Amino acid sequence: MPVERFRAMTLLSSTARCLGLAMLVLGLTTPAEAAPTPPELGHVGRWLTDDQGRVVTVHGVNMVYKIPPYFPAAGGFGEKDAQFLAENGVNAVRLGFAWNAVEPRPGVYDDAYIEKIRQTQQLLAKYRIHSLVDSHQDAFNESVGASWSGFPAWATYADGFPVQPNPGFPAVYFTSPAQNQTWANFWRDRAAPDGVGLQEHYAAMWAHVAERFVDQPYVMGYDLINEPWPGWEYPSCFPKGCPRFETGVLAPFQAKVMNAIRRVDRDHLLFYEPSLTNDFGTPNWMPNPTGDPKAGMSFHDYCLGKVDTCVTNGLDRSAAEGVVGVVTEFGAIKDATKLTALTDRFDANMVSWMFWSQAQNQTPSHPQEPPTGPNLIDPSIIRPYPSAVAGTPQQWQYDGTTGTFTLGYSTTRADSGRPFAPGARTEVFLPESNYPGGYQVESQGAEVVSSPDARVLQLAAIPGQDTVQVTVTRR
Repeated sequence: MPVERFRAMTLLSSTARCLGLAMLVLGLTTPAEAAPTPPELGHVGRWLTDDQGRVVTVHGVNMVYKIPPYFPAAGGFGEKDAQFLAENGVNAVRLGFAWNAVEPRPGVYDDAYIEKIRQTQQLLAKYRIHSLVDSHQDAFNESVGASWSGFPAWATYADGFPVQPNPGFPAVYFTSPAQNQTWANFWRDRAAPDGVGLQEHYAAMWAHVAERFVDQPYVMGYDLINEPWPGWEYPSCFPKGCPRFETGVLAPFQAKVMNAIRRVDRDHLLFYEPSLTNDFGTPNWMPNPTGDPKAGMSFHDYCLGKVDTCVTNGLDRSAAEGVVGVVTEFGAIKDATKLTALTDRFDANMVSWMFWSQAQNQTPSHPQEPPTGPNLIDPSIIRPYPSAVAGTPQQWQYDGTTGTFTLGYSTTRADSGRPFAPGARTEVFLPESNYPGGYQVESQGAEVVSSPDARVLQLAAIPGQDTVQVTVTRR
């Protein structure tokens, strides 16, 4: 992950406190005795959608444990942490695993390790938190300057090139000959020790992993590869991006992975990624590798400078490809002002996001901290948001100073343009930390059907109304 240097009308009032907490789509985040059928996520154009056709927004966090044995429970993540995340409005986790641990030797899989990752996914599902299962790496392998070995040593071919100069992650990408030669060999699909191409190994590994999650509830989908690096070609990616690499090298590689996964899982969303250089604001040229209708683009926002092009680049490109775009990483800092500005920008673009906490960093200057709930989130990013809209969002905004949240949406379905059935509910998560004394709701076009001061505000559109406007203020 890039670190600090790259970081670049109805009125309701009540004194009651509601102990229920927000969930992604169905109301409560604490476990229910008889949980409803888990929602499967799909997409309609730029929007994530649930099985009712409602537009879903996710506010999530990353959880990648980079210390052997590379699974979050080993670092201390448990039930109270999952509950903490749910109580703070987290409805998705980007759950990372290490190829190095899945396939310790060519063609040999460690199913016990995959089960550890799946157990964490099941724990999150208990609190109705979706998991985006993520194959994670940062600079490939420790032998070529990485801070941890996300990818295996047997797949690392430096051809005798020196690791030095190695200033540490992430600058090692730009300086180390061994680092760049390793990526060059990966993109050339060099044969592994068993004679099978590295990319074929990677695709088969992904199919093996996906097979373990295909029937699990609350799986958001699969993030195919974290922050792929162009290798020696990287200088050509600044400032105008990597059109040749992304279309001619990266897309065919991720197509192999997508095709392999589709042989075992035909339904879950497949999130492909552009080059790492996009994290810093270079233009995004990444196509949908296979044209899969159930695809999404996972992109990151560590834009440098005063103008943030990362969000618009990612959303524009995903729109051009007809896929959903999600900001799956941002942050890596503890600057509340900057984090608030970022989340304000995400709201303005009506985009789903997943936070990368500083505690997740793994660098000489900031070793990774235990992946417990408070370490994965920052108070400054906890805010109201529409977790499910029975219609099509038009805007939402939150003013943290006044505690005012506004939401506007049309009452027509994003998939067909037709109205929802009567009684379909829009759900807005309202954190207790943002509304400690309760809240008031002013609504035009919809009735409030939830209890006073409920953590999940539920709205049902009034028949015949084309649009809904909602304003929430602190009481």
